[in-house]
Amino acid sequence: MPNMTKKCSVIVFAWLCLLALAGCNKPVDVEQQVNELYNRMSQPERIAQLKSMYMDELFNEQGQLDTAKCRELIPYGIGHFSQFAMQQPRDPNVLRDRVAAVQDWLMHHTPNGIPALCHEEALTGINTMGATIYPQQIGQACSFNQQLAELKTCQTGTAMRKMGAVLALSPMVDVCRTPSFNRLEESYGEDAYLSAVMGTAFVKGMQQGDLKQGVGACSKHYLGYGGGGDADEKELMEEILLPHEAIIRLAGSHVIMPGYHAVHGTNCVANTEILQDILQGYLGFDGMVVSDYGSISQIPELADPVHKAAAAINAGNDVDFPTGADYQHLQQAIDEGLVKPETFERAVKNVLRHKFRAGLFDKNPYLYTTEQITLDTPEERQTAYDIATQSVVLLENNGILPLNEAKTILVTGPNANTM
Repeated sequence: MPNMTKKCSVIVFAWLCLLALAGCNKPVDVEQQVNELYNRMSQPERIAQLKSMYMDELFNEQGQLDTAKCRELIPYGIGHFSQFAMQQPRDPNVLRDRVAAVQDWLMHHTPNGIPALCHEEALTGINTMGATIYPQQIGQACSFNQQLAELKTCQTGTAMRKMGAVLALSPMVDVCRTPSFNRLEESYGEDAYLSAVMGTAFVKGMQQGDLKQGVGACSKHYLGYGGGGDADEKELMEEILLPHEAIIRLAGSHVIMPGYHAVHGTNCVANTEILQDILQGYLGFDGMVVSDYGSISQIPELADPVHKAAAAINAGNDVDFPTGADYQHLQQAIDEGLVKPETFERAVKNVLRHKFRAGLFDKNPYLYTTEQITLDTPEERQTAYDIATQSVVLLENNGILPLNEAKTILVTGPNANTM
């Protein structure tokens, strides 16, 4: 019996150890880490987390990291790097090495060693030289094939992560109710349910079930870009919101981007109704809200960047893309009482939380790999081909074609004179 008791004690102790280890990744522990890191940070470090910049500014003409520029431009770190893969045509292996060099500098030469979130566009694949160009989303929607949609972004996300990206500014799930909308091709069209299904598949493939392995997705443009922003409450909540809601609830998306437009008279990036009442209140969203490029500067009826920055962060927007042009004035807004300390704290912690979720504070923060990165693989080309063939739509010809009797044809529009 003593031996049996001893064995039982060992088993119980082992189980307790396993349970303790299993609990290390619970959200409550992430919150504790976020709080501890925030409390260690100086105010300039905190503001830096809400800003972004272009990585090319930190490299010299020879392609080497310029540490003097780093000390000048990002002495307190930086929250994000904007579209790191498309600034110049570069080999993916070169891009990976540039990301690794910058991240290494941030981790070892800034006060708290906080890595940056590198993002890129990924609607039709990675927005970089040599990557597979998949059919646009409006074409993919015509396939009605969500498995192919997920496979496409799984391939894209795998390559992006190898290159150092941890965030994709995609998918675009605007329910387009305006046929003349100039970005309609980025959407899945006018049907809310189809947009929700395809958008959810996009995010699942991109994130691969784990933000530490895949690439975080960002649904845009919230809410009603392309039509429907001023719809009645039933249409707004049941249709226009549906793709974003599905992506958040079913695919675990933790990033969202407000549109350039206005809803009920207020620009989305400074709209408390959609960013607080609906996004946080109704959807329970606990992620990071990032501005579309330059959208904070476009807030009308506010004369200066101090008040524009205050309007955006007070409404619930956390990050200023692409260069932090307005959020660099946040300290003045705080000093003047335009932004409450708890509002500022919320925004910074939302960024830090996403970095923990993405694994940037792990031992291998950006999954740096020395293996040769190859883009546009046969597998990726096959997926693109399958999507293209399955998205073909046949139109019925009611005797209009061919134009046998036409003597004059008017071709008009901005591209009429160009091939």
